[in-house]
Amino acid sequence: MIDSGRLERRTAELSRIGGRDTSVTRLGLSAEEQKARDLVGGWLRARGATIRRDRAANLFARLGGDGPAILVGSHLDSVPEGGRFDGALGVLCAVEAVESLLDAGMTLRRPIEVVAWADEEGARFGVGLFGSAAAFGRLPRGVAERRDRQDITIADALRAIGESGDPAAARRDPKEFAAYLELHIEQGPRLEAAGIPLAVVSDIVGIYHARVAVRGRADHAGATVMTARADALAAAAEMVLAVERIARGRPDAVGTVGEIAVRPGAKNVVPGECVFTLDLRTARDHDGLVREVVETVGRVASARGVEAAIDELARVPATSLDPRIRVVLKRAIASVGVEAPELVSGAGHDAQNPALSGVPTGMIFVRSTGGSHTPREFASLDDSVLGARALATALRELTQ
Repeated sequence: MIDSGRLERRTAELSRIGGRDTSVTRLGLSAEEQKARDLVGGWLRARGATIRRDRAANLFARLGGDGPAILVGSHLDSVPEGGRFDGALGVLCAVEAVESLLDAGMTLRRPIEVVAWADEEGARFGVGLFGSAAAFGRLPRGVAERRDRQDITIADALRAIGESGDPAAARRDPKEFAAYLELHIEQGPRLEAAGIPLAVVSDIVGIYHARVAVRGRADHAGATVMTARADALAAAAEMVLAVERIARGRPDAVGTVGEIAVRPGAKNVVPGECVFTLDLRTARDHDGLVREVVETVGRVASARGVEAAIDELARVPATSLDPRIRVVLKRAIASVGVEAPELVSGAGHDAQNPALSGVPTGMIFVRSTGGSHTPREFASLDDSVLGARALATALRELTQ
């Protein structure tokens, strides 16, 4: 039996860490994220779990004996001024599902590990899915030297919260896990529009993050005729519009330029440099999408007489989740009275890293409203309880 009052209280308690007004700012590898991990670890330690933190600041709480475990959880970090439910609800429901099994006196024939992944969002260092990538040996090279806007490296941030500064040392053998389950808010409008509280995730889009530096030539805005310019911003603008055009021409693809900076940044100077970010996602032919955008950036740069350098920050392949686990989750959701559709996730999730490492992986989506990565983000208590009940049912089946 899911304790709805306990779930509601803990949701409120967790949201106060990094909370301000109605928003939450709990950046990856920060003191706030660490405080959230300590809170969750305390709840599970009180139920007899063995608690450990790895070198990437992931929290693992193990219950049961030896052998491959069922791993279940999500992340606790947020974007700046984000919402209370993204990631956090998955950890809260994992804890509640496990506690409900313990409250019912269930003996675990297979161990369960609840996990709170570190820095899923990548909002601070630009490395999304950081903790799960570290645990499954999928971190990019040199990642420990990535810097945030305060010039703090990942290694320094890890040391500041008591870790060694070497996230690669967090790697675990995928054979340690029999399955991975993750509950997450949908972060989109499909379940709300359909009037359905829960869904099973079939696939997760591939994600490509990059920084593009366009270098032209700064010149006097009045004295430099149009035909003599190497305008970095004008070239970047054409590239940005090309990203939009290419993404619109592919089913299920999205392309976003979310940050842009211009130098020298004066109203009477032709821009000499423009740096912008790329976020490309699709579940179909992800490599082809990336290749088309990269080639187009090069063509625009050549035609406009500027240089363009692309720094790849992260690339996660499109991922299909395990068919057997999807059946287990659909059956579990049916047991709480919901006929669950299967949805493709347009957001990246930690679940991709165990799935790509051969761990049978499944995800439950919970209906959310108000968007996501915003204080308006919301999941009702009733829907959250249904999700926790379904998760507990799936855990019961997988641990028998």
